[in-house]
Amino acid sequence: MKNFLIILFLLLLLIGCNTNPQIEPEQGSEEVDTTCDQEGIILQILGSGGPAAGDARASTGYLVWVDGRPLVMIDAGGGTFLRLQQAKAHIRNIEFLGISHFHPDHASELPALLWSDIFSNRPTPLNVSGPVGEGSDGLKGFLSAVNDMAVPIDAFTRINAIEVTPQKDSITTVYKDELLNVTAIGVNHANKPTLAYKVTIDNKSIVFGADQTLDTPGFINFAKGADLLVLHLAISEEADKPFTNLHAKPLKVGSMAQESGVQRLVLSHLMKLDSVHPRAREFSLSDINTNLKLVKDSFEGTIILAEDLACIGI
Repeated sequence: MKNFLIILFLLLLLIGCNTNPQIEPEQGSEEVDTTCDQEGIILQILGSGGPAAGDARASTGYLVWVDGRPLVMIDAGGGTFLRLQQAKAHIRNIEFLGISHFHPDHASELPALLWSDIFSNRPTPLNVSGPVGEGSDGLKGFLSAVNDMAVPIDAFTRINAIEVTPQKDSITTVYKDELLNVTAIGVNHANKPTLAYKVTIDNKSIVFGADQTLDTPGFINFAKGADLLVLHLAISEEADKPFTNLHAKPLKVGSMAQESGVQRLVLSHLMKLDSVHPRAREFSLSDINTNLKLVKDSFEGTIILAEDLACIGI
């Protein structure tokens, strides 16, 4: 009986010790924080998903905090209106909002954000940028269409609308003041005018690669020297056209990040289709471990897999 009790005690102790095992972070990865109220420059993921609903992710959107203030927002895909509130950020504090292109998973919440700004008592105009080019009416056309269909945006908020013609072999200064410098370069995303942005604050920079195939001639030089590079991992290595005309495969994502010389890479715009969909395997979340490994095969730095509301210090 005594021996039985000793064995039972040891078994219970073993079970208790393994209830919350300590798991070492995988080599080449980095745990992310969920609080953004500290000092310094912090990237918060508002939406880590894409156009296909799945995995409880909002569509694409990013927020840059500076010393506890939400200063810059890049993209405003579906769900980012709510995520902004969950992040305890307010539109009135945002100085610059950049839209990479006008696909709904990057711009559908822009009217909602501008509509809410009527109640913000904004002290200065909101600087909003977006691409304009062949086959696109650009930012002003987008705002005009919303005005015609629903609400007179220009009647309730002061907006400094900045239209940018995407240049794929040269860098455009989009916005600059004493603290903030925003530049952009055109990237290939099928036939839609699309901008990748670089946000520089206090000599620290974040590059937002946007949706692209990563074969734009000037993008590698644009990304060089960045403290953080955000690239989109929407598709798998199994993907075929038309998806490959829109996004880069994992091996390309890794090799481009390696060639740019950055040390920290955030993978976002993750996508999942129902498993019964005939092309489900062509998207990144169908087998994220395999697709992540393919990126790691050609990138030697730290990889951070984006999650909604996660905060990443610069």
